[in-house]
Amino acid sequence: MVSRNDVFIRCGSIVLEGVLEIPEKGTSPMGGAVICHPHPLFGGNMYNNVVRALKQAMHEMGLISLRFNFRGTGKSEGSYGQGSDEIEDVKAALDFLTEVPQIDPGKIIVAGYSFGCWVGLKAAVMDPRPARLIGIAPPVNEYDFSFLNEETRPKLLVAGDRDFVCSVEGFEKLVREIPQPKASMLLPGVDHFHAGHEDNLIREVTAFLERFPL
Repeated sequence: MVSRNDVFIRCGSIVLEGVLEIPEKGTSPMGGAVICHPHPLFGGNMYNNVVRALKQAMHEMGLISLRFNFRGTGKSEGSYGQGSDEIEDVKAALDFLTEVPQIDPGKIIVAGYSFGCWVGLKAAVMDPRPARLIGIAPPVNEYDFSFLNEETRPKLLVAGDRDFVCSVEGFEKLVREIPQPKASMLLPGVDHFHAGHEDNLIREVTAFLERFPL
């Protein structure tokens, strides 16, 4: 069982909507994850299938999940900020999560999918609080991920080998360039959207967190 709460996250002069979910099987203080959704201009929001798979993986590991809508998405105030403003959204979500009474602030994860992978991991690199970084379908064909080249916290990257914004060559180059500790998986026959393959994502994320426990 999971306790679900609609929440509102203050981010400067705007407010973001989110969903905080706390698995009952977890024991306080608990770890938790901020989960970042795909590109808002292309229909991305916190109800996306990959976002849901990520939060399900967290719950299976007894972790709290906080998913939220970037500015200008759903009921979140503001407007699209080209990625730079969305980094502030991620930081605000981290602030919110660390204040949850049941949370252990030393056991925080940032996880993101597609655009949310780029923004979320970029925010995480700038912030000492996340202990683990998880990126699904990093859009390496569209964005620069060199900010990960000196990141020494445990990292997981997962993509499909038919992803139109994450070429196999680009994904493998990124994985080669980032330092240990790291884990990666290239899923055969899977495209950018992972529809019907959500269980694979849950399996990879839980295996990573078992290998690199909080």
